[in-house]
Amino acid sequence: MLTFLAIASMLGASVTLGAPLDDHNQSGCCVPKQWQGAVGIISGTVSGGQPTVMNESMEYFYDFNQKKVAMLGDGYKIVQDYNKMMMYKIEKKPSVDICETSHLTGTLYDCVPSNATFLGSFQAGGPQGIKMNDYSIDGFVPGLFGRLTFTDDGCLPVTETVANGGSESFLDFIGVVNVMTTIKDPSVFDVPSPPCPKNPTKTVGMPKRRRSFLLGFAR
Repeated sequence: MLTFLAIASMLGASVTLGAPLDDHNQSGCCVPKQWQGAVGIISGTVSGGQPTVMNESMEYFYDFNQKKVAMLGDGYKIVQDYNKMMMYKIEKKPSVDICETSHLTGTLYDCVPSNATFLGSFQAGGPQGIKMNDYSIDGFVPGLFGRLTFTDDGCLPVTETVANGGSESFLDFIGVVNVMTTIKDPSVFDVPSPPCPKNPTKTVGMPKRRRSFLLGFAR
């Protein structure tokens, strides 16, 4: 699993290290149709004047062909099925597993949106390093400000920074490492029934707001 220090170092390096390149290519790219990787999130939130910080790691699985996403974390599994527009959260409990369902309200993206702003390219790791491209997605989701970074070769996701203002403000740093352009175990998208209903008629836990363009997180 990724540690707070490792993710912080990776995120800092991707933003502050590496020389900017003279690159006027402003066209967006599309990620692989299938990929999986390790995701680290450092999140700061201010609610009611009280700041909190969260550090989280998970395994992330993306299949645009099947329109499904899965996330495996410490004691939980989340499956997003964009065919049914349903999300399933399965929590592992000592006595019994618990499943909550909710409607998906967003879109599963596979490309940088055409209205994103190309900010430029940089070389991470020095002259022989990896070329990366930065995009701004400010205002793409109402009230959010964000930046996306992808590798120039293959359009692999690297980092995302998302923030908002106001009384309930937050700032999320998301980093992706160890990306593979395949799904090693497709059963990761299976929804266990039980505890999840096969055809849910009652849903709970409706996401309040989208907090990631790249990964579709909502909290």
